[in-house]
Amino acid sequence: DELEAQHMRDCLRGAYEMHVHTSPDVTARKCSDLELARRFRDAGLAGALIKCHYADTAARAALLNEQFTQLHFAGGVTLNNSVGGLNPEAVATSGKMGGRIVWFPTMDSRSYQEFRKQNGTSGADPSKCIDVLDGRGNLVPEALAVLETAKRCGMLVGTGHVSAAEGLALARAGAKTGCQVILTHADNPADVYTTDQQREAAALGAIVEHCYFTTYYKRTPIETIAAQIRAVGVERVILSTDFGQPQSPYSDEGLLQYADLLAAQGFSDAELGMMFRDTPARLLGFEC
Repeated sequence: DELEAQHMRDCLRGAYEMHVHTSPDVTARKCSDLELARRFRDAGLAGALIKCHYADTAARAALLNEQFTQLHFAGGVTLNNSVGGLNPEAVATSGKMGGRIVWFPTMDSRSYQEFRKQNGTSGADPSKCIDVLDGRGNLVPEALAVLETAKRCGMLVGTGHVSAAEGLALARAGAKTGCQVILTHADNPADVYTTDQQREAAALGAIVEHCYFTTYYKRTPIETIAAQIRAVGVERVILSTDFGQPQSPYSDEGLLQYADLLAAQGFSDAELGMMFRDTPARLLGFEC
């Protein structure tokens, strides 16, 4: 129904995409930074947080902001081996360039590589995998230094693809340090957090991120997402796509599809607006 489609487009006007992969990248992507910006401008969206597993995106976001003055883009750095792993200097450098977030390891996380191996995908060299916890379950000193640097630089902290145990340790330490932690795609099977773990993290001040990717690719049912959001509270949740794969829809299309599915689960326009627009705008510092 065209009226319903228009209603949802209006509901998402001014929304932010908090997790999207664009080119240039080391792997093929659905679209470039420029195409994403053009599509967001035409769709009435407000901007995006651009993610790359292997390179800092702060400078790319700055160039987009110069060219698309009506939009707001942000970038940051992901702490894989390409930037030296748990490297506070990489965090500080990103912050100086305007980076808004540091993600803990994704592709080089030992937990993620073990998940891939269990699911039949050849893993990376175990000696090159990155651990956030030591053998006693405590955060390694480099992880604490990253949190302290992020706090000093005013950057958000995403948990990346580390395990739920590691992510909760980061949420606890982040609360003590004063960092704003985001549980990256908390329902993703690769780093799934139980509802109780999500609630614990939210009680510590963390934000829980759900990405359409897991529902679109039939890994996490929308009913499960809805139940987890209700358990945690819409005020502690952000919604994004994690798209950018060539076979996925465009990010703007994905946001609309996700909103439609969640509206069918009973979420109101105001609740959707909070998770797609208001909380992301506050986190990124783009509030009017």
